Amino acid sequence: MKKIGEILIDKGYINRKELESALLEQKKSHIKLGEIFIEKKVITDDVLVDVLSEQYKVPVKKLAEMKVSDNLKSIFMPSYMKKNRFIPVELENKTLFIATDNPGNFELITDLEFITGLSVSFYLTTTRELDRCFLDVFGNDNVMTDFSENIFEIDIEKHSLIDDDAEKEDLFTKPVVRLVNAILFDAIKIKASDIHFEPTETNMIVRYRIDGFLHEHAKLPKKVERMLVSRIKIMAKMDITVSRKPQDGNIQLYTSGKDIALRISTLPTMFGEKVVRRILDKSKIEVKLEQLGIDERLVEIIKRNAKKSQGMFLVTGPTGSGKTTTLYSVIQELDRAHLNISTIEDPIEYTLKGINQTQTEAKGGIGFPEALRTLLRQDPNVILLGEIRDGETASIAFKAAMTGHLLFSTLHTNDELSTIIRLRDLGVDNYLIADAMLLIAAQRLVRKLCTECRVEYTPDEREKMLFEGEFEGTLFKSSEKGCDKCNYTGYSGVIGIYGILEIDSSLRALIERNADANEMELHLRKIGYKNVFADGMGKVQNGITSIFEVERVLDTNRFIENAGRKKSGDMRIEKKGDEKIVLIVDDVPTIRVMLKAILEMNGYITIESENGIDALNKLERNDVDLIISDIEMPEMNGFKLLEHIRENEKFQKIPFILLTSLDSDKSEIEGLKYGADDYITKPIDPDRVLLRMQNILKRS
Repeated sequence: MKKIGEILIDKGYINRKELESALLEQKKSHIKLGEIFIEKKVITDDVLVDVLSEQYKVPVKKLAEMKVSDNLKSIFMPSYMKKNRFIPVELENKTLFIATDNPGNFELITDLEFITGLSVSFYLTTTRELDRCFLDVFGNDNVMTDFSENIFEIDIEKHSLIDDDAEKEDLFTKPVVRLVNAILFDAIKIKASDIHFEPTETNMIVRYRIDGFLHEHAKLPKKVERMLVSRIKIMAKMDITVSRKPQDGNIQLYTSGKDIALRISTLPTMFGEKVVRRILDKSKIEVKLEQLGIDERLVEIIKRNAKKSQGMFLVTGPTGSGKTTTLYSVIQELDRAHLNISTIEDPIEYTLKGINQTQTEAKGGIGFPEALRTLLRQDPNVILLGEIRDGETASIAFKAAMTGHLLFSTLHTNDELSTIIRLRDLGVDNYLIADAMLLIAAQRLVRKLCTECRVEYTPDEREKMLFEGEFEGTLFKSSEKGCDKCNYTGYSGVIGIYGILEIDSSLRALIERNADANEMELHLRKIGYKNVFADGMGKVQNGITSIFEVERVLDTNRFIENAGRKKSGDMRIEKKGDEKIVLIVDDVPTIRVMLKAILEMNGYITIESENGIDALNKLERNDVDLIISDIEMPEMNGFKLLEHIRENEKFQKIPFILLTSLDSDKSEIEGLKYGADDYITKPIDPDRVLLRMQNILKRS
């Protein structure tokens, strides 16, 4: 084959001296000769492609005149095509034609024929046309392409301890090795947390989870599926002959200066084995509490409690909310040199220096309760228990936290207060919860807005209602198109939103006397506690994340109701002159309707509420002149409502009439003891109600 330099001399584009100078430059820069001449503007892209066509005997194709079908472009990952500088353009008689600007990559033909099972032929095109085609076909693709495959491949082979005597030699041949490595390395480069290999009837779909969201990145031919799965199993030291039972395995890698652990899980499905690779970057676990997104004031609360010699620290939230990362960050704040710190995990995801880590083994009869009982005999100072799943584990854990051990664990609950209710459901006594609990941390992970392309906007009325008090100003949301800095998603990275609840003496007293969640919620509102939702909205206000993200991970309606903020359609009622507003509280709709009709016929404005909690919320938003409340109601009865009102300086002077069907002196006396102004029994006499109301309002 004639060399490109000689062809350029023959065609009169360069002379011998220019060629020698370019060859010297090539030795230093390792850039292709044709690219050097293009950079020096000695030749153009079109000249280079004509010369390469003559050199390699490959026909030239104008990509602008061709339309790439969706079926063809979905065969390969965009990153794979970009890295190898090709794009499929035609399929004819079992021959796949690809366009490339690198006709010397003969190894690519071998790889593509292996992946597709087709014959492969080249067309030649210019670099400029190929790049334009990538942009037209894939848009601003979000997959990184700049990696050194050889280095990575060596690292995998070094750490996976593959047996050279494996039954299928083709599992070690370059095409399948390169394919598996390329998929894995792409995922690491774009910071994916998982790779999902999902078999379908006709192909295998490869998806990456990035910042909590799955993105489809490739559709592989069905014929590749079996070898690809077997290759992954061999790397993870799993049994390739077993395909009808789930298996688990691990792979340890060192690449790009990072220790990477891969947890492999296989699961039989209708169309084949589904494989999930969890990517665990050990550098991510070595982070300070401040780096997680926890406010400085809350970090100090965590550190203060972590120094105590005994007690319980619970982190709550759903799977994937970062609970383990938070606990590991707290553990790293401890004096590991002088404390006996032990963990019980299922499974051990990261190894920590200076800490004793134990993995549960269900088959061997070593569950959380058994492992915890044994560990307590070894006198640890600090215990990290992976999860409290049942009553037995909860009971042992709380007793340990009461007997000289600092215990960290996780629980799957929605928020801080529901954690206490869940512990009661598991059979933990109130006195144990009250005495042992130090902190409850509720958390979620939200995506951070890309600061390069985020969009400023004015929130609508519904969004303003999510904030405490009146909100005026602008917020940020993600850009629909994104940019190259955020892989065209509008978001870049994740951050935690937190509610760190320190158990104070008042809350301990409420827990010990079995107070319900509503009473505890009212206490937290009185002391100005900022829960996980408030922290999320604070990060929205600071432009770190978006309202969409907070609503995605939290049930915002529940937090709005508990905080007493108005919902859409629940607006403040304005008075017109000397009119009086009466709040009617009863869980029976017919009673509310009847009282409403009587009062409005006599010139009163009425507000309805079906329980004490909702009544308190409506009191926050309206200038109520009088309250008529039933005694027996769910969630919060009339006595409790009256008690809260009389304790609140803002509402304590509002006249309060108790309404009940209980014709009992005891009930009346109890109501008057709480501070009721009057007491009316059912059935309701309209004249009696009106006269008593008028007399009370005159006195007030």
